[in-house]
Amino acid sequence: MTVWTNQPLEALEELERTGTFRCIPEKSMNLTKPDSLRKPYAWLAEKMLQRIGSRPQGVSTPIWAWHTWNFEHRCPDPESAAFLKRTSERVLLTLDIPEAEMVLTDFEAWQTVMQGSYVSGAMTEEEAVREEMWLENLDEPALDVAIRDSWDRVFDVSRVEIPVLVRGRFIQATFWEIRKEYIRDIRILEKNTENGA
Repeated sequence: MTVWTNQPLEALEELERTGTFRCIPEKSMNLTKPDSLRKPYAWLAEKMLQRIGSRPQGVSTPIWAWHTWNFEHRCPDPESAAFLKRTSERVLLTLDIPEAEMVLTDFEAWQTVMQGSYVSGAMTEEEAVREEMWLENLDEPALDVAIRDSWDRVFDVSRVEIPVLVRGRFIQATFWEIRKEYIRDIRILEKNTENGA
């Protein structure tokens, strides 16, 4: 299955040197900043183990890629908000990865997981109101369980486009490593901002 990932230029160097590239948590902005996303990333890694099996030795954190952009199986524009401002060159890799080696998640639902919030499954306004009232009446331990259980909804990537729920518009793929044989295209992305800008 074709996916697209935006990585530091060093990823390409590592792929040329060793044939594989893996996430290095110490170099990940999302895992090293003060409001780190370590907990949701660890949750997703556990779910990946359940869904696609064991990870390569020494790998703790998945690599992310785009699968669907605005309901289409295509790469986002590298100048869109999907790509961070670049203070240095980066590489956009088009990959062909076996489906059995990746997990797909709904990007917008994942944003809710990263905030530690409840991922709603309501399909109507009435359901949304009932869900909200139910959540408000839970004690803290029960609420924590309900929130955590709701996170499994990120794996539902079927298209839904209704007033209370949009799902499947943006789909991301996670997998344990990039192998050189997965690469179908390489595009260097020039920096588009100065350091500190």
